[in-house]
Amino acid sequence: MASASTKQKRIAVRLPANTSLKQERELGAFARYCVQRIEKDLGERQQWLVEIDLKNRSYSALVEVHHFGSTLESRGYGHDGPLAVWDAMCRIEQELRERRGAVFASRPKVAND
Repeated sequence: MASASTKQKRIAVRLPANTSLKQERELGAFARYCVQRIEKDLGERQQWLVEIDLKNRSYSALVEVHHFGSTLESRGYGHDGPLAVWDAMCRIEQELRERRGAVFASRPKVAND
């Protein structure tokens, strides 16, 4: 099992340069919580990137998941950082669930004899 410091290295959070230390801690903790919640159900991934940006008083978040040479990404939007992160995380979680379902559906069925 990975240690806490190893998990934090797997989850990179990038914020605008003018972000306060308090916002940096809070948004980083929220992003890591979202990743850990997803991984609890769907399994650990190799690398996550959560990038939050502020433009015209609106936030956007980019979430990228890298796993065994494959990359998924999603964007989310909101009136604040956590809403943008939540929107992107919900979208990426749905994509991961759909891909997992497609893998299971493509496997041959085993008879219970």
